[in-house]
Amino acid sequence: MRFIEKTLPVEYLNPIAMAEGNAKKPVYRMHKWWARRLGSVFRTITLATFAAHDESDMSLWQRFCNGANLQGKIVLDPFMGGGTTIVEALRLGCKVIGIDINPVAWFVTKQEVEPVSLVALDSAFERLTKTAGQFIEQHYQTRCPYGHRADVMYFFWVKVAECAECGARIRLFPNYELSRRDSMNVCFCPHCLQVIETAKYSSKTECPDCGEIFDPHKGVSGRGFFHCRECGARQRILDAVERKGTKLDEELHALEGYCSTCGRFFKRVDDFDMALWKKSQEEFNRRENSLLVPDQAIPTEGRSDPRPVNHGYRYFWQMFNERQLLCLSTLLEEILRLPDQNIRELMLTAFSDCLDTNTMFCKYEIQWHKISAFFGLHAYHPIERPTENNVWGTKYGRGTFTKCFEKVRRAKEYCQKPYERLTDIRGRRFSKYTGDERIEGHGVDTFEELLCRDRAALLRCDTSEDLSFIPDKSVDAVITDPPYFESVQYSELADFFYVWLRLVLKDEYPWFAPELSSRPNEIVQNDNLGKTVEFFGKGLQRVFEECHRALKDDGIMVFTFHHNQTWAWETVAQVLLDAGFYISASPIVRSEGKSGFHSSEGNIRYDGVLVCRKQPSDWNGNSWSGIKQQILGDAADWTRRTLESDMAINRVDVFTIVMAKSIEHITKTWANPNNHTCPDEIAARLKEMEEIVDEVAQRSQAEFELQPEAYDYEVEQLALFLRESEARFGKGV
Repeated sequence: MRFIEKTLPVEYLNPIAMAEGNAKKPVYRMHKWWARRLGSVFRTITLATFAAHDESDMSLWQRFCNGANLQGKIVLDPFMGGGTTIVEALRLGCKVIGIDINPVAWFVTKQEVEPVSLVALDSAFERLTKTAGQFIEQHYQTRCPYGHRADVMYFFWVKVAECAECGARIRLFPNYELSRRDSMNVCFCPHCLQVIETAKYSSKTECPDCGEIFDPHKGVSGRGFFHCRECGARQRILDAVERKGTKLDEELHALEGYCSTCGRFFKRVDDFDMALWKKSQEEFNRRENSLLVPDQAIPTEGRSDPRPVNHGYRYFWQMFNERQLLCLSTLLEEILRLPDQNIRELMLTAFSDCLDTNTMFCKYEIQWHKISAFFGLHAYHPIERPTENNVWGTKYGRGTFTKCFEKVRRAKEYCQKPYERLTDIRGRRFSKYTGDERIEGHGVDTFEELLCRDRAALLRCDTSEDLSFIPDKSVDAVITDPPYFESVQYSELADFFYVWLRLVLKDEYPWFAPELSSRPNEIVQNDNLGKTVEFFGKGLQRVFEECHRALKDDGIMVFTFHHNQTWAWETVAQVLLDAGFYISASPIVRSEGKSGFHSSEGNIRYDGVLVCRKQPSDWNGNSWSGIKQQILGDAADWTRRTLESDMAINRVDVFTIVMAKSIEHITKTWANPNNHTCPDEIAARLKEMEEIVDEVAQRSQAEFELQPEAYDYEVEQLALFLRESEARFGKGV
């Protein structure tokens, strides 16, 4: 028995995990990846996987804080994604095997763990500054209101639609605000576009130039519709796109700049700014055929998210304007000229990451005074008022290439001397270096090479349905985070980065040769592609069967999982049983979601850590009534511990905990051939447990007295915990 099959120190871990959910470790900020799990959680999981069951919570936590060495252990992650398992296992001294079918995931993880000279990295950036940097800066110049030379931080654009009734061209402003601060509001006139500063918001703001009186909060577009300012007709934006036959036109109307003398400022674009835009357009048109720009069409067949295609975008390059394409291509060309491959690929990582905030799918956050990342949501969300970032960057601003390079550099510096963010007895946060640990993976190509080198990393871009390159019973642990059915369409999202990375990497790595990142055997649920729940389940089962073969007999497979539907938990339980596993334990930990304003009642904020062993199980089950009582007893205990770790809980959280405990007890009862009381229908049993969760939620809202009868006592305990959470953290958390 391992420590993780006994417990996890969630009283210490959960607060650290929640803080990391709001501000991830530097290594995980190098490049966007979706649904990336928390390093602190996977560090704890890895330590607990190899710790003896009789080790104390405090002893394990001290190793978490002070450092540990698991040298010689081999950890496999068949769904490495953004590389959390790989990074944390290498940091603890393990040898790692990581596989992902998506080339972007493979590339990002490779860059996270490869060692680099920071001196050489800085030297390469200085070289780029003198070449691409100087070129790009010429295209983001302006004059401040006092006539000084200044840098543009952001250009503000608006889409323009033609009214179907009167033919007027309508600027699709959702509002007329640029900045909202305590001391000053900045808006602009809907008629003449003059930028106006006011001490506070007024619903009857008057333009000093043209006399227009308007409400800055009330624009003409929203929720997919717009109304015509001329005739008042209300119509769908998508209908305007269909009439035009392509994406809507965009009009430049304002900018935010930085002047070394005057500071930050907003202004309406003037003749100088429009002339500069025309110059960028002309240079793009002159060099268009020689620029490094992706030419792939946005795939439409089987698409999960109809956007951006239904908004008139046919090619990936159309998601950028001419100035962005010109500057991005120039930067990419200069990166290609860097002689060292390792440095070149790290700069390519910074380049790719900056695409997330250098597309015309970004908007300006008027309350936070910065651009928002395109993939803040897991979707292609078109913007009626796009914001164009300064590709290279100035003193202020977010998501520029300079800022993305700084992220890469901080990440590699962190890898050389990693630390944990902890909390002292007064609740103050501090960073603590963890001994002699480092994040450094020496790339190898074969399992035999893996055995011969410390901190070796065997990373493959391939399906994990065939792991024949790994010998039988040779892996100490499988630690992973599999795809969650339909939750994230990875390749559909990753194509945005892939088409740019491919320009440089297609001749270097064969998995970047195809036009797009999607693969027919990608394990994901997408009914539009014919990838049903059954397809997903069979693919996941084949991967788990390969893990079963490669895993040592006394090894364990651990993965995190959550879902808000019982059928998903049923599928996971059945797949594990069919693959030869059962769940021996299911601790509950804080998931990667943000807290505070980013959290809502429907969010899933906790993962079941499903600890799996090879069948048969030695668990002696009894009647279903007895199993049900054990499930609820465990669920009540983990709900209490979660609450005691200063975490809020709601009905969805209790559902997650009950489902994790249900499939644990069901699978380990089923996997013992001597049991004659195995639940014969997993779906029916899980549905019954879901109904109990509903009862818990209802009781938490009603007056009641504890009735310690059979398993009803645990139901009342769970209801009390829900009520206590609401009292401490507020309703709807």
